[in-house]
Amino acid sequence: MSKGKLLVTASNYTCGDMKYVLEDNPDYFLHIPLEAYESTTEKMASGMLKKNVDNFAFVIYGNLRNAIYFEKWMSKHKLLSDFQNLVHFSLDQPTSEFLESHGIPAIQPRQHAKPIDILEFMLKISREGKTLYPSCSNKAEEMPGLLQELEMDVAEFPVCEEIGLDPEDVESLRNKLSVEKVSAVLFHNRSGVTRTFAAFQDLDVKKLTVYSGSAGVTEHLIGKGIEPHFEAEGSWPSIEELIKSEFLENV
Repeated sequence: MSKGKLLVTASNYTCGDMKYVLEDNPDYFLHIPLEAYESTTEKMASGMLKKNVDNFAFVIYGNLRNAIYFEKWMSKHKLLSDFQNLVHFSLDQPTSEFLESHGIPAIQPRQHAKPIDILEFMLKISREGKTLYPSCSNKAEEMPGLLQELEMDVAEFPVCEEIGLDPEDVESLRNKLSVEKVSAVLFHNRSGVTRTFAAFQDLDVKKLTVYSGSAGVTEHLIGKGIEPHFEAEGSWPSIEELIKSEFLENV
Protein backbone atom coordinates (compact mmCIF):
# COMPACT_ATOMS: atom_id res chain seq x y z
CA MET A 1 0.00 0.00 0.00
CA SER A 2 1.23 3.50 -0.79
CA LYS A 3 2.66 5.56 2.04
CA GLY A 4 0.59 8.44 0.77
CA LYS A 5 -1.25 9.83 -2.20
CA LEU A 6 0.06 11.64 -5.25
CA LEU A 7 -1.17 15.24 -5.38
CA VAL A 8 -2.40 16.32 -8.82
CA THR A 9 -3.55 19.92 -9.37
CA ALA A 10 -4.42 19.86 -13.08
CA SER A 11 -7.99 20.26 -14.28
CA ASN A 12 -9.64 17.06 -15.46
CA TYR A 13 -10.66 19.10 -18.52
CA THR A 14 -7.07 19.42 -19.72
CA CYS A 15 -5.22 16.24 -18.74
CA GLY A 16 -6.31 13.99 -21.59
CA ASP A 17 -6.66 10.28 -20.85
CA MET A 18 -4.98 10.85 -17.48
CA LYS A 19 -8.51 11.82 -16.42
CA TYR A 20 -9.43 8.13 -16.41
CA VAL A 21 -6.34 7.17 -14.40
CA LEU A 22 -7.32 9.67 -11.69
CA GLU A 23 -10.95 8.54 -11.65
CA ASP A 24 -10.08 4.83 -11.58
CA ASN A 25 -7.55 5.10 -8.74
CA PRO A 26 -9.03 7.37 -6.04
CA ASP A 27 -7.10 5.56 -3.30
CA TYR A 28 -3.78 6.61 -4.78
CA PHE A 29 -4.40 10.15 -6.01
CA LEU A 30 -5.42 13.37 -4.29
CA HIS A 31 -6.88 15.32 -7.17
CA ILE A 32 -7.27 18.98 -6.21
CA PRO A 33 -7.66 21.07 -9.40
CA LEU A 34 -6.26 24.57 -9.04
CA GLU A 35 -7.42 25.62 -12.50
CA ALA A 36 -10.83 27.16 -13.16
CA TYR A 37 -12.39 28.46 -16.37
CA GLU A 38 -15.47 30.28 -17.61
CA SER A 39 -17.07 30.87 -21.00
CA THR A 40 -15.97 33.89 -22.97
CA THR A 41 -16.16 34.87 -26.65
CA GLU A 42 -15.33 38.11 -28.40
CA LYS A 43 -18.55 39.52 -29.87
CA MET A 44 -17.11 40.38 -33.28
CA ALA A 45 -15.33 37.03 -33.68
CA SER A 46 -18.50 35.22 -32.64
CA GLY A 47 -20.57 37.11 -35.19
CA MET A 48 -18.07 36.45 -37.97
CA LEU A 49 -17.97 32.74 -37.22
CA LYS A 50 -21.76 32.44 -37.22
CA LYS A 51 -21.85 33.97 -40.70
CA ASN A 52 -18.98 31.90 -42.12
CA VAL A 53 -19.47 28.34 -40.88
CA ASP A 54 -19.53 27.10 -44.49
CA ASN A 55 -15.96 28.33 -45.01
CA PHE A 56 -14.64 25.74 -42.56
CA ALA A 57 -13.95 22.09 -43.22
CA PHE A 58 -12.32 20.99 -39.96
CA VAL A 59 -12.58 21.59 -36.23
CA ILE A 60 -9.73 20.48 -33.97
CA TYR A 61 -10.05 20.17 -30.19
CA GLY A 62 -6.84 20.21 -28.21
CA ASN A 63 -8.53 19.02 -25.03
CA LEU A 64 -11.83 18.42 -23.28
CA ARG A 65 -11.96 21.99 -21.94
CA ASN A 66 -12.01 23.48 -25.41
CA ALA A 67 -14.68 21.02 -26.55
CA ILE A 68 -16.95 21.73 -23.57
CA TYR A 69 -16.90 25.48 -23.99
CA PHE A 70 -17.23 25.35 -27.79
CA GLU A 71 -20.26 23.07 -27.44
CA LYS A 72 -21.77 25.62 -25.04
CA TRP A 73 -21.24 28.33 -27.65
CA MET A 74 -22.76 26.22 -30.43
CA SER A 75 -25.78 25.36 -28.28
CA LYS A 76 -26.28 28.97 -27.20
CA HIS A 77 -26.40 30.11 -30.82
CA LYS A 78 -28.28 27.04 -32.08
CA LEU A 79 -25.47 26.13 -34.47
CA LEU A 80 -24.86 22.52 -33.53
CA SER A 81 -26.45 21.17 -36.72
CA ASP A 82 -24.39 23.58 -38.83
CA PHE A 83 -21.13 22.32 -37.38
CA GLN A 84 -22.05 18.62 -37.45
CA ASN A 85 -21.20 18.50 -41.17
CA LEU A 86 -17.59 19.47 -40.52
CA VAL A 87 -14.80 16.99 -39.77
CA HIS A 88 -14.03 17.06 -36.05
CA PHE A 89 -10.70 15.86 -34.61
CA SER A 90 -9.75 15.14 -31.02
CA LEU A 91 -6.50 14.17 -29.34
CA ASP A 92 -7.88 12.06 -26.49
CA GLN A 93 -10.72 9.75 -25.54
CA PRO A 94 -12.49 12.01 -22.99
CA THR A 95 -12.85 14.68 -25.66
CA SER A 96 -14.09 12.18 -28.25
CA GLU A 97 -16.65 10.76 -25.85
CA PHE A 98 -17.92 14.21 -24.90
CA LEU A 99 -18.35 15.28 -28.51
CA GLU A 100 -20.08 12.08 -29.52
CA SER A 101 -22.44 12.37 -26.54
CA HIS A 102 -23.54 15.69 -28.04
CA GLY A 103 -24.07 14.32 -31.53
CA ILE A 104 -20.70 15.32 -32.97
CA PRO A 105 -18.77 12.39 -34.51
CA ALA A 106 -15.09 12.86 -33.68
CA ILE A 107 -12.01 11.35 -35.27
CA GLN A 108 -9.18 10.41 -32.93
CA PRO A 109 -6.36 9.18 -35.20
CA ARG A 110 -4.98 6.88 -32.51
CA GLN A 111 -4.81 6.47 -28.76
CA HIS A 112 -2.68 9.19 -27.20
CA ALA A 113 -2.72 11.11 -30.48
CA LYS A 114 -0.31 13.95 -31.11
CA PRO A 115 -0.95 17.05 -33.25
CA ILE A 116 1.19 15.55 -36.03
CA ASP A 117 -1.18 12.54 -36.18
CA ILE A 118 -4.13 14.83 -36.85
CA LEU A 119 -2.15 16.75 -39.44
CA GLU A 120 -1.23 13.55 -41.30
CA PHE A 121 -4.88 12.46 -41.26
CA MET A 122 -6.03 15.84 -42.58
CA LEU A 123 -3.60 15.63 -45.49
CA LYS A 124 -5.13 12.30 -46.50
CA ILE A 125 -8.61 13.78 -46.73
CA SER A 126 -9.52 15.33 -50.07
CA ARG A 127 -11.39 18.26 -48.61
CA GLU A 128 -10.72 21.99 -48.90
CA GLY A 129 -11.52 24.59 -46.29
CA LYS A 130 -10.28 26.34 -43.22
CA THR A 131 -9.56 24.76 -39.85
CA LEU A 132 -11.26 26.08 -36.73
CA TYR A 133 -9.47 25.68 -33.42
CA PRO A 134 -11.54 26.47 -30.30
CA SER A 135 -9.09 27.74 -27.70
CA CYS A 136 -8.64 29.30 -24.29
CA SER A 137 -7.70 32.97 -24.11
CA ASN A 138 -3.99 33.55 -23.45
CA LYS A 139 -3.19 29.83 -23.59
CA ALA A 140 -0.71 28.89 -26.30
CA GLU A 141 -1.29 25.43 -27.80
CA GLU A 142 0.80 23.45 -30.25
CA MET A 143 -1.71 22.62 -32.97
CA PRO A 144 -2.50 26.11 -34.35
CA GLY A 145 1.17 26.99 -34.56
CA LEU A 146 1.93 23.75 -36.38
CA LEU A 147 -0.76 24.46 -38.98
CA GLN A 148 0.48 28.03 -39.42
CA GLU A 149 4.05 26.82 -39.97
CA LEU A 150 2.76 24.67 -42.81
CA GLU A 151 0.81 27.64 -44.20
CA MET A 152 -2.51 25.89 -43.64
CA ASP A 153 -5.50 28.15 -43.06
CA VAL A 154 -6.42 28.01 -39.37
CA ALA A 155 -8.49 30.34 -37.19
CA GLU A 156 -8.33 30.24 -33.42
CA PHE A 157 -11.63 30.96 -31.68
CA PRO A 158 -11.28 31.64 -27.93
CA VAL A 159 -14.24 30.12 -26.11
CA CYS A 160 -13.10 30.36 -22.49
CA GLU A 161 -10.65 32.03 -20.16
CA GLU A 162 -8.90 31.00 -16.98
CA ILE A 163 -10.18 32.63 -13.81
CA GLY A 164 -8.80 32.80 -10.31
CA LEU A 165 -10.18 30.72 -7.48
CA ASP A 166 -12.20 32.44 -4.78
CA PRO A 167 -10.40 32.75 -1.42
CA GLU A 168 -13.13 30.58 0.10
CA ASP A 169 -12.49 27.88 -2.47
CA VAL A 170 -8.74 27.98 -1.83
CA GLU A 171 -9.32 27.64 1.91
CA SER A 172 -11.58 24.65 1.29
CA LEU A 173 -8.89 23.02 -0.86
CA ARG A 174 -6.27 23.64 1.84
CA ASN A 175 -8.52 21.92 4.36
CA LYS A 176 -8.94 18.98 1.98
CA LEU A 177 -5.17 18.66 1.64
CA SER A 178 -4.59 18.94 5.39
CA VAL A 179 -6.58 15.79 6.16
CA GLU A 180 -4.89 13.65 3.50
CA LYS A 181 -1.53 11.94 3.60
CA VAL A 182 0.52 12.99 0.59
CA SER A 183 3.83 11.39 -0.37
CA ALA A 184 4.26 12.75 -3.89
CA VAL A 185 3.28 15.67 -6.10
CA LEU A 186 2.92 16.14 -9.86
CA PHE A 187 3.85 19.49 -11.36
CA HIS A 188 2.33 19.16 -14.82
CA ASN A 189 3.39 22.60 -16.11
CA ARG A 190 5.13 25.78 -14.98
CA SER A 191 1.84 27.47 -14.06
CA GLY A 192 1.02 24.45 -11.93
CA VAL A 193 4.19 25.06 -9.93
CA THR A 194 3.16 28.65 -9.24
CA ARG A 195 -0.42 27.75 -8.35
CA THR A 196 0.62 24.92 -6.02
CA PHE A 197 3.11 27.03 -4.08
CA ALA A 198 0.62 29.90 -3.81
CA ALA A 199 -2.31 27.75 -2.68
CA PHE A 200 -0.45 25.32 -0.41
CA GLN A 201 2.21 27.38 1.31
CA ASP A 202 2.55 24.84 4.12
CA LEU A 203 3.24 21.92 1.74
CA ASP A 204 6.82 20.76 2.31
CA VAL A 205 7.61 19.77 -1.27
CA LYS A 206 11.20 18.84 -0.45
CA LYS A 207 9.92 15.91 1.59
CA LEU A 208 7.82 14.56 -1.29
CA THR A 209 8.59 12.53 -4.39
CA VAL A 210 8.39 15.10 -7.18
CA TYR A 211 7.16 14.31 -10.70
CA SER A 212 7.89 16.93 -13.35
CA GLY A 213 5.84 17.21 -16.53
CA SER A 214 8.65 18.48 -18.73
CA ALA A 215 12.21 19.74 -18.93
CA GLY A 216 10.88 23.29 -18.62
CA VAL A 217 9.06 22.43 -15.41
CA THR A 218 12.20 20.78 -14.07
CA GLU A 219 14.23 23.91 -14.78
CA HIS A 220 11.58 26.01 -13.03
CA LEU A 221 11.63 23.75 -9.98
CA ILE A 222 15.43 23.71 -9.79
CA GLY A 223 15.28 27.49 -9.71
CA LYS A 224 13.23 27.10 -6.55
CA GLY A 225 15.74 24.68 -5.04
CA ILE A 226 13.74 21.53 -5.80
CA GLU A 227 15.22 18.65 -7.80
CA PRO A 228 12.48 16.47 -9.34
CA HIS A 229 12.84 12.71 -9.00
CA PHE A 230 11.14 11.94 -12.32
CA GLU A 231 10.55 13.90 -15.53
CA ALA A 232 8.00 13.36 -18.32
CA GLU A 233 8.42 14.49 -21.92
CA GLY A 234 6.11 17.48 -21.94
CA SER A 235 2.80 15.88 -22.94
CA TRP A 236 -0.05 14.33 -21.00
CA PRO A 237 0.47 10.90 -22.60
CA SER A 238 4.09 10.97 -21.39
CA ILE A 239 2.98 12.10 -17.93
CA GLU A 240 0.42 9.29 -17.81
CA GLU A 241 3.05 6.73 -18.80
CA LEU A 242 5.47 8.06 -16.18
CA ILE A 243 2.90 8.01 -13.38
CA LYS A 244 1.78 4.51 -14.25
CA SER A 245 5.29 3.08 -14.40
CA GLU A 246 6.94 4.96 -11.54
CA PHE A 247 4.06 5.52 -9.12
CA LEU A 248 1.14 3.16 -9.61
CA GLU A 249 3.33 0.08 -10.19
CA ASN A 250 5.09 0.74 -6.90
CA VAL A 251 2.11 1.22 -4.60
